[in-house]
Amino acid sequence: MTASLSQAQSGSRWGSGIDFTKRATAREGSRWSLSEWLEMKNRNRMMDMWLSVNSPSPYEFSLGASYNSFKTEDPDNTAVSDSHVSFMGELSAYAQFVGLTAEYENNSDEELNDLTGMLNIRVLGNSIQNTSLTLHYGMRTREADQRLSQQFGQVSLQVYLTKYFGIDGKYRYFLPTSTDELGDVEGNRTEAGLFIDFKAVRIFGNWYKESQKTKIPAATDDTVTDRTGIRSGLKIFF
Repeated sequence: MTASLSQAQSGSRWGSGIDFTKRATAREGSRWSLSEWLEMKNRNRMMDMWLSVNSPSPYEFSLGASYNSFKTEDPDNTAVSDSHVSFMGELSAYAQFVGLTAEYENNSDEELNDLTGMLNIRVLGNSIQNTSLTLHYGMRTREADQRLSQQFGQVSLQVYLTKYFGIDGKYRYFLPTSTDELGDVEGNRTEAGLFIDFKAVRIFGNWYKESQKTKIPAATDDTVTDRTGIRSGLKIFF
């Protein structure tokens, strides 16, 4: 009779089919403690430190120098041309897709120097050493017998044909401007070439042509000067 009573009580207690031990174990598994939270916080901090060290930097820089060999001629009189050389240096700095570039060209043969600054917006591509399309806006100041400042817009395209070899090109349009000495001045520059990368070092060679048209107020005809040549040099990325 005692055994029957015990079985009846057990059936009454567990007859609902609920396993209270299993539910308690589930609660224990989902429980968090202060020590576990501190351990997780420390682990996340270590992961953040690792990512900060190993993630690529959003800042990119390049430094370049080139030797320019070119001829100047009047398109209306191609029989007369003069050969010249000049030296050019450039520095670029990018923060993600926005960058700044400074250029300086020393043209002692023609007794003039160019100083250029421009803003760069990369609309395609994720680095300066990748296939990319970039828009530019800037100003070039030419110091010669007279000082000439010209604003310009530019588009540049760089395409990697293989992992280390590629082609690039640019077109720059100088907005029309006017000075008392030179009159109305406008122009453009086209450049295209090849390059090969050795890690962070690039060797390149470009063909270029720059045309400048001026019209002195007292003159009846425009004066056009073309500079056509080869620009070869070295660029370092860091």
